Amino acid sequence: MSDVAPLFDTRAFDHLQDVVYILNAERRFIYVNPFALNNWQLQTHEVLGKLLEDGLPSRPPQDVIDLYQRAILNRERQEFETFGHRHRGWVGVILYPHSGGVIAHVRRLRRDSPASDAAVRDALTGCFTRQTFMAARQNISLPAVLALIDLNRLKAVNALRGHSGGDQYIRQVAQVIQEHLPPEALMARWGGDEFVILMPGDDPAALTRLLEDAGERVPHSFPGVPTFGVGTAVWSAGTPYERAFALADERLQDQKAQLNDAVPGDWETLAFVEFSKYLETLHDPNDIIQHALDNLLHLLDFDLALCTSWEQDTQYITHFASQPADSRWKALLHRREPLSGLARQVQHTQQTVWSTDYASDPGARSVLVRLGVRSAVLTPVRSQGQISAMISLMTLNRWQTITPHMRKVVELTALRLEHALELRRVVHEVRTTLEAGLLTLGLVLEARDLETHGHTGRTAQLATQIGLSLGLRSTELHHLQEGAYLHDVGKLVIPDAILHKPGKLTPEEWNVMQTHTTRGWELASRLPGLSVPVLEVIRHHHERWDGTGYPDRLAGEDIPLEARIFAVCDVYDALISVRPYKNAWHPREAMKEIQRQAGLHFDPQVVEAFLAVFQRGA
Repeated sequence: MSDVAPLFDTRAFDHLQDVVYILNAERRFIYVNPFALNNWQLQTHEVLGKLLEDGLPSRPPQDVIDLYQRAILNRERQEFETFGHRHRGWVGVILYPHSGGVIAHVRRLRRDSPASDAAVRDALTGCFTRQTFMAARQNISLPAVLALIDLNRLKAVNALRGHSGGDQYIRQVAQVIQEHLPPEALMARWGGDEFVILMPGDDPAALTRLLEDAGERVPHSFPGVPTFGVGTAVWSAGTPYERAFALADERLQDQKAQLNDAVPGDWETLAFVEFSKYLETLHDPNDIIQHALDNLLHLLDFDLALCTSWEQDTQYITHFASQPADSRWKALLHRREPLSGLARQVQHTQQTVWSTDYASDPGARSVLVRLGVRSAVLTPVRSQGQISAMISLMTLNRWQTITPHMRKVVELTALRLEHALELRRVVHEVRTTLEAGLLTLGLVLEARDLETHGHTGRTAQLATQIGLSLGLRSTELHHLQEGAYLHDVGKLVIPDAILHKPGKLTPEEWNVMQTHTTRGWELASRLPGLSVPVLEVIRHHHERWDGTGYPDRLAGEDIPLEARIFAVCDVYDALISVRPYKNAWHPREAMKEIQRQAGLHFDPQVVEAFLAVFQRGA
């Protein structure tokens, strides 16, 4: 018999919707039908000529290989059942001796049909049942890595989201894990929140890495808490399965104990610590509100979160978050409507209001029912003791149990949001007072240097526009403005004879004038409350991109960004202003000069943003 081709016409097999392949006397593939190649996701050249155990997508157990060998040597028909990994179920195999080799016909067994699938697969997760797993493990190639998985905090999930939410969470975890496993791996639901996996190989670390990646991708998991615990062990040939199971279980229990020591108490405590820490880093009230909505969606598994502001008897949506992203809600932003429905109840009771079956609630709004809202919870947000806004969480086209824990989380979030917004209000008032003082100081400097009248306000405004164009955050914009107000504070110590000299300065006088950057930095460093970026604008606004500026001859991105931005504004305003030694330039010519200096005096990216500001009509 040929090593590369069968001795008879195989065209009858080419259109058969079962797996058919032919082995020669050495147990090497000489034919594989298209259905098999498609099922295995392999090309012909990847299979032909290979041994049975090397050509199949997953290595068969030794007892199966022995059956093939018996069919070839004894020239007798063999029929058996085994677990087919690519079929994800049981298959029947018939071996027909032929021309010194064997024809293999593989077909899926009826027991995996939809009518009896419940006996094979878990109804909730789609994983194999414990019984199926115990039978299928006998056919897996050894060594194999055994992993036991136990979901963390499922009890808290059930208390928070209800048992339907807990079931959905279990299903999501199982789905993500299965997506990360190779086809030859077996996965079964072992208990309520426990799973077991067998993957051919002897590298537990490889399976652990797959599972860690899967855990990070599970939606609605809890910050700081691993989605599940994992214990692994290698099941080697010639060793009992029960030994590997006991070792994996021991490691799982050790990991769970370490987690309980590291994260004592309820998971929501940890979640809110992380949430609060993050809020402290935010300065823009819009960012604070948006993060609060995103956080609630993540923790509670809702589809839509809204923040609604109130004014007398009207309401309007100011922020929203949805999963998946749904642009329909953008059309409702800032649209004023009469206060009605559950929102009216919140105003009346001053407390959280909820409805598991929203459509049947007397306070349901028809527009929300038409959009598919099924369950909802609304809680008030107060400002200085008065309700000023409301957080609403909703599910779309599915019902969600509104549990006491869930309401507690929403109310705690509202309280934390109130605190953060109140803190930002106070900070804003303090910052406004500080900026007013700094602006006044800048105007005092202008009064001493009369030819720069209006320079401080103009440069601060232009710097802010460029900063916005470059995507600076609100805190960075404040630093930029404060630096603009104080950039020439060092001129307070420059002698009048030099500062007001109408003609060109001598080299010695110019050296003194240049010290206003370092002297200003020294003076401003003594003012409490000024941040490092503000001081950097004062010190470095005369540095040049090519490194020929002063006082430190910094170059390129070594110059702080705020200083690079202000340098463009400072020079532009000087060019278009009258000085004792020059006339004012036309703005168009000044812009051309700024553009010519890109890459020499100025950061090219900042110059690009500067030009964009003027193109928009700044």
